[in-house]
Amino acid sequence: MITNFNLSEVVSIGITTKNRWRDLQVTLNKIVDAGLTSLPIFIIDDNSDQSCPFDLAKYSLKIELQRFGESQGLIVRRNQLAYMIRTKYYLSLDDDSFPMSGSLQAAIDFAETREDLFCLSFPIYNPILGIHQNKSLQVVPYQVRFFVGCGHLIKLEHFYLLGGYCEELVHQGEEQELAARAFQTGLHCYHFPGYTIHHLVSAAGRNWHRMDYYGSRNMVLWNDWFVPRQQKLVKQSRTLISRFFHTVRVRRLGLLKGEIAGLRDIAHFKSNRNEMSPQLYKQWCSLPEY
Repeated sequence: MITNFNLSEVVSIGITTKNRWRDLQVTLNKIVDAGLTSLPIFIIDDNSDQSCPFDLAKYSLKIELQRFGESQGLIVRRNQLAYMIRTKYYLSLDDDSFPMSGSLQAAIDFAETREDLFCLSFPIYNPILGIHQNKSLQVVPYQVRFFVGCGHLIKLEHFYLLGGYCEELVHQGEEQELAARAFQTGLHCYHFPGYTIHHLVSAAGRNWHRMDYYGSRNMVLWNDWFVPRQQKLVKQSRTLISRFFHTVRVRRLGLLKGEIAGLRDIAHFKSNRNEMSPQLYKQWCSLPEY
C-alpha cells in the first residue's frame, strides 16, 4: 500500500481524441479547474484531420501529446495509452468528459484498501441533458460488474496482467469484456460515489451507425465468450429479440446488422471463449452494472 504520496506520483490521466479539439480544450480547462495540474496527462490523437490548433503549453499542464497518421480506433489507442503511463493508476477520460466534484485523493485512498481492485467506476452526469449516465446507488463504495469508458480509474498492474482491452472488438463494449475477464481471475470493479465525472457527449466525430453496429455485434460475442453453455441459447435469443424490437423502434438498421454480424463472427473467435461457471455467472448478474 502506498502511504504519504503525492497524486502526481501515483495517478496519470489518459485521453484519446479524434477531430474534437474544441471538446478537448474544454476538458483541459476543467482539469485545471479541478486542481489536477500536477498530474501527468497523456493524449493520443488518432489521426485527426488537422493537428492540434491551439497551444497546449498555455495550460501549465504536464501534457504529452502523440499524434498518429493512421487511425486504428479507440480500443487500440486506449491500450497504447496504458503502456505509455508510468504511474500505478490510470484515470481514463474521454475528450469530452472531466472531473467535476469530489476527491481523487479519496478515490485513490479507497483503491489502496482493495487488493482485488481492478477498476473504479464513478458517477457520470451529463449537464447538457441534465441526466446521469451512471448514478450512484449507495453513498459508500460497492462492487459492480464493469465500468463506463468516459471516466474510470484502472490499476495498471492488473490491466497488464489481463493483457489489456480486446482489440478484436474494434469499437464498443470493451469495458464489459475486460471486466468479465478480471472477474474470472478474482479481480473486481467498484463504484466510488465520491468523485463525479461530467460527460458532455459531444456529437462531433461520432458515427452512430458504427456505434450501433459494433454495440450489437460485440454483445453477441460477449454472450458467446462468457455466458455458461447451459444458458447461452436463451441469452442469445433474448438479445436477438431485443435488438429486433429496438431496431423497429428507433429505425436504425445498424443495430440489427451488428446482431447478424456477431452471430456470423462467433466461429472466428472461438479461441476467446472462456465461459463462466453457472455459479460465477449468477454472482456476476447479481451485481449492479456500473
